Amino acid sequence: MNALIALLLIAAGFSDPGIPNGERVVYLGYDQGTTREIIHEIYDKGDHYYSIHKHIDTTKIIVKCWVRKSDFSTIRMIKDRSGRFQLGVESIEGGILVSDGFKGKQSMLKHEGRFYDRHTLIEAFRAFPFDDPGTIEFGFFESNVGTVITGACVYGGIHTIQTEIGDFRCHKLTLGFKSFIVKTLYKVVLAGRSFDFYYEVDAPHRMIYWTDNKDGYMKLIRIENEGE
Repeated sequence: MNALIALLLIAAGFSDPGIPNGERVVYLGYDQGTTREIIHEIYDKGDHYYSIHKHIDTTKIIVKCWVRKSDFSTIRMIKDRSGRFQLGVESIEGGILVSDGFKGKQSMLKHEGRFYDRHTLIEAFRAFPFDDPGTIEFGFFESNVGTVITGACVYGGIHTIQTEIGDFRCHKLTLGFKSFIVKTLYKVVLAGRSFDFYYEVDAPHRMIYWTDNKDGYMKLIRIENEGE
């Protein structure tokens, strides 16, 4: 895994779909018997996008992400839970700096080239080349696994997703892995889960629905600000 993966990804067509500055949408999230509203905001900062992802429930999860406009790779991610810093991931020279707030320690993972943290995929997959779909491989970092592995964004055609505010024609993308061994390990770590993303066919390709194979999901329930 090295800078070649990032070059392959850019060459394959990941590009900025022109996300409106100040876009704010709300999802209904469900996981392990609990439902909550999830607010997702994104801001155009010139050379990068900055997003804020808030879970409105007792856990008060807030995830802040910075991604490059050129290929939507991860610059930085910060996750807070119940008002306390939980996790930080940052691209630095020669690797990835991982900060564990609960354990109060930092570690550096050696890595050449760009990568994609899982918390940034809501935005990153909006940059998929929907006009020329296929499978795109990329450097995928998952803190639960503790390394960068070869992820894949697998195209699954157009589907209709029904929501409270209407039906949306969506492109389906599945998070996959190049190695069967890695795929199996990842599913074991995350209790057997696999993940599908559904993006509106019309640009700027908002994520309408996300689901896993354990009945967890996020589904759009309203658009509070379409942005500028």
